[in-house]
Amino acid sequence: MPNDLVTLKALSAELDDTLKGGKIEKIYQPEKDEITLSIRSKGQKYNLVISANAQNPRIHLTSVKKENPVTAPSFCMHLRKYLSSGIIENIAIFGEDRIIDITIISKTEMKDIVNFHLIAEMMGRYSNILLLNSKYVITDAIKQVSFDAATKRCVLPSCEYKLPEQTKLLPSDTNGIVNLLKEFKGGDLAKYLTSGISGISFLTAEEIIYRANINTNKIPLNVEKIAQTITTFFDIFNSDIYSPCTSIANSGEAMDYFVTNYNSQNMTYKKESSLSAAIECLTQKKDIDERHREKAKHLVNAIKKYKNRNEKKLQKANEKLAECEKMDEYKKYGELITSNLYRLKKGDEYLLCVDYYHPDMKEITIPLNPQYSPSKIAQDYFKKYNKLKRTLDIIINQIDETKEDLKYIDTIAQTLNNCTLSADLYQIEQELFNIGAIKKMKTKMPKSIKEGSPILYEYEDYVIAVGKNNFQNDKLTFKTANGGDLWLHTLNYHGSHTIIFTDGTTPPDNVITFAAEVAAFYSNGNQNDKVPVDYTLKKFVKKNPNGKLGMVTYTNQKTAFVKPCAHKEFKKD
Repeated sequence: MPNDLVTLKALSAELDDTLKGGKIEKIYQPEKDEITLSIRSKGQKYNLVISANAQNPRIHLTSVKKENPVTAPSFCMHLRKYLSSGIIENIAIFGEDRIIDITIISKTEMKDIVNFHLIAEMMGRYSNILLLNSKYVITDAIKQVSFDAATKRCVLPSCEYKLPEQTKLLPSDTNGIVNLLKEFKGGDLAKYLTSGISGISFLTAEEIIYRANINTNKIPLNVEKIAQTITTFFDIFNSDIYSPCTSIANSGEAMDYFVTNYNSQNMTYKKESSLSAAIECLTQKKDIDERHREKAKHLVNAIKKYKNRNEKKLQKANEKLAECEKMDEYKKYGELITSNLYRLKKGDEYLLCVDYYHPDMKEITIPLNPQYSPSKIAQDYFKKYNKLKRTLDIIINQIDETKEDLKYIDTIAQTLNNCTLSADLYQIEQELFNIGAIKKMKTKMPKSIKEGSPILYEYEDYVIAVGKNNFQNDKLTFKTANGGDLWLHTLNYHGSHTIIFTDGTTPPDNVITFAAEVAAFYSNGNQNDKVPVDYTLKKFVKKNPNGKLGMVTYTNQKTAFVKPCAHKEFKKD
């Protein structure tokens, strides 16, 4: 995405137009590198998210409400101390770089009026959020750095805030840009502009060249026209070409966001109400997925290790089972040697005799150990037979148990995708701890956090519930649902238990189809066009005798073949 100075300058102007004069009512820090400001401006309430995430730095208005930690982090408490009830005076680009300065008028405990600067540095892996006092001295930062050799800056409280070193021409240096263009000798002009001018991305450079209608093969260039177009783009918010939009793939998915249609690119664009809306449209899912991966990383690793361990265990058990298949052969060898003892003597390496177990009475060659007597060899074969016979039942049980464990861990892996809240992830961690996949719980469930709850839908006056993990599946089916409620689950796929609460009525076919589509979506078969979903009354669903959470047996079922669908529009908050 062109997250360059052109975009950020337009964004800061848009935010200033919306939030200027607004009062900061609440401050949250839902992630270790992200804050949210709740602001009341011009009679409306806005939530401004500022993220210093290395892979997804961003600042925009948002409608997404994130789960906040029970205890606010120290940086959040610091912001609350100085910025609560503060008034936003100005939002602008700082230092002609990818840095947004939010100037806030606040009051001290003594009611003295002071200015603070909330700085959002949107610079990839060097992104940061800092609070500066009126003298531009750092009071705190969300990422404190003693000294960074790459940026040659120290980011610690009480240090003077310094802008990153800039080796390129600043956008305001019109004469410098003109001279730079005059020195162009040919080649890739877009690359030449990005390497010489600060804050301009390659895509933006291509669009500037396209809009200036410049033939890059014709030297000298029309310098004035290019310089004028560059000036227009760096102040695009105040121009008539400002039109926030997202580029759309053939599937309808948003691919990128722009301050205007980039006609130089072969893309389809969708106009958005604001640049904030365009950014949120593109980054919301990416942020949710990335945060989920980060929070669930230790659970994913535990599942992977547990699965690998059981797969190796199953492999060894199958090898032992293959050896057990030879036990009857060992018994036969012992009996044939015993019946032919009169023909054998110590030192013989093999016995050639008639196999009277074979219907055609064919001859068989039995290997012998010349170091032992024939009777000792026969006894050894009988011992192998008896040992393998005792082992066979154990191995068969072990294989069955290991297959069940692998099947169960797959259900946990599948439900992990459904769980985004701390309470839901805690339940999965508890589940892994119970089966020995985790030796020690990494997190503790705070009493102030509510227990994880199922996903709820409301359709045609029926409430439909979907368990996010096996704890919720078990509780939903055997504690919440009544015998007359309808229970659904995908056939031959790992998935969530789904309940239609019937309240004594018979759900119509369209409600059953709806619930089946949801059940199919929350399964590992959700990439298929058609998924079989079994449904039956809850009274016909029984717990699996092995006692594992969420594992059931059921009867009297019918099967519907449906296309998986999330039906987000029918979800209940």
